[in-house]
Amino acid sequence: MKTLQEIEKAIETLPLRDRLRLYKDMPQLIGSDVEDLDWQRLALDRFFQDDSPDDHVYDRV
Repeated sequence: MKTLQEIEKAIETLPLRDRLRLYKDMPQLIGSDVEDLDWQRLALDRFFQDDSPDDHVYDRV
C-alpha cells in the first residue's frame, strides 16, 4: 500500500486528461457521491467560522 504522499506525487505526474478523469471519478472511488462531498466540504469550511456573539466579547474591550 502506498502512502498518501506517494499517491499525491503520482497524481502530479499524470497527464492532464488522466488527472481530470481522476477528479471526476474521485467520489465513486472513495465511496461517496458528489452531493455528499459538497455538503461535507461546506460543513468543513463553516466549522471554523463561529458567529456566536459570545466569542466576540473580547473584541469590545
